[in-house]
Amino acid sequence: MANSGFHEKPYDAGSLTKLKIFELYVQEWIPVFVSQPEPRFQEIHIFDFFCGPGTDSTGVPGSPLRILGQLRRYQRAGMAGWSKVKIVAHLSDVDGSKIETLGATLRAAEWQIPGVDVEVMTASFADALNLHQQKLTNPRAAKLLIIDQFGVDEVTDAVFKKLIGFPTTDFIFFLSSSTLHRFRDHRAIKIKIDKPEDSYDVHRAAFDWFQKLTSVGVFLGRFSIKKSSNIYGLIFGSQHPVGIHKFLRVAWGNDEIAGEANFDIDRENIAPGEMLLPIEAFRPKKIQAFEADLEAALRGGEMQSEADLVHFCIAAGMTCQHANPVLKKLKDQHVIECDFRTPDIRRMRDPRPVLCVF
Repeated sequence: MANSGFHEKPYDAGSLTKLKIFELYVQEWIPVFVSQPEPRFQEIHIFDFFCGPGTDSTGVPGSPLRILGQLRRYQRAGMAGWSKVKIVAHLSDVDGSKIETLGATLRAAEWQIPGVDVEVMTASFADALNLHQQKLTNPRAAKLLIIDQFGVDEVTDAVFKKLIGFPTTDFIFFLSSSTLHRFRDHRAIKIKIDKPEDSYDVHRAAFDWFQKLTSVGVFLGRFSIKKSSNIYGLIFGSQHPVGIHKFLRVAWGNDEIAGEANFDIDRENIAPGEMLLPIEAFRPKKIQAFEADLEAALRGGEMQSEADLVHFCIAAGMTCQHANPVLKKLKDQHVIECDFRTPDIRRMRDPRPVLCVF
C-alpha cells in the first residue's frame, strides 16, 4: 500500500503530529545510550524503513532529517559517552527516486555529523529487515526502529512477532486503522480484529490485537491520530519499562486528557487550549479511574514496592507522575508510608518499599 505522492504535498496536521512523536521519542531515546561516561552498549542503530525524500513539498523535515537533527543536537551537547559508542542511522525506502533526493540533501555540510555513520539505501521493508538481520538480533547493540508504513500490510502478525523478539530493541510503527476498519476482510489486510462499533475505538481494538500477540516482558503503547474523518495510529513496543515510560511521557505530552490521541477520544468535550481552569480542575475520566484503582490497590496492600507502582502505572497507560496525587493523599492520611512522592523508574533494580499502615 505505497503512497508515492505523500511527500509531493505539504504534511497535514495529522502527519505533523506523527512526525513530532517520532522525533520526541528519538530525543528521549538517544541520551539513554550516550549520556554516561561508560555506556552500556558499544553500538546503537536507528532504522527508518520508510524514510522518503527527507521533506515534504514545502521543505518541512520528515522523519530522517528529524532523526539526524536529534543526533546532531546531542553530538553538539558533548555528551559523556558519545565518542565511545558507534552510532549508525539506517535510512531506506523502496522508492529509488526518494532515496536519490534524500542522498543529495544529506551531502550538505549540515548533515555531516561527527561520530554518526549514515547509511542510505533503496530497499523494501521486508528486504531491509532481512539485510539487517544480524544487527537486529545482536543483543549487544541498542536499536530503535521507525516503521512509517502506508496502510497495514507490512507489519503482519509474523513481522510483529519478529519485532518483539529482537533484543534491546524499541520500535514504533504507523497503522492506518481506518483502512483496517473499513476493509478488514480484504485479502490485503492481514490483521484481523473485531470491528468496533465506534471508529474512535478502532485503534484501541487494533492495539488489543497486538497485545494478544505479545510475550511476557514486552511493553506496548499506542497513540491515535485523527486526520480529517480518518483515524490512524502508532503502536510502540519495548522490552524495557524505561522505554515504554518514555513513550508514555511523549504521549501524555501530546494529549493531557487521555495520553493517547490528538483528538478527544473519550468525547469529554475538554479542550486544554480553550479552558479557563487548569486541567487538574476537570479530572478527565481516564485519570479519575486510574487514581481510584491505584488508591484501592494501595489500601488493599497490593503495592509493596516502588517497582509495583511503576508496573501498575505502565499497565494503565499512565506515567509515574500520575501516581503522585494518590501517594500524597494516602501519605497525608497515614494510610501508607514511603520515602518518595513519585515512583522513580530508574530505581527498578533497587526499589524503595511501600508500607500499608493498617
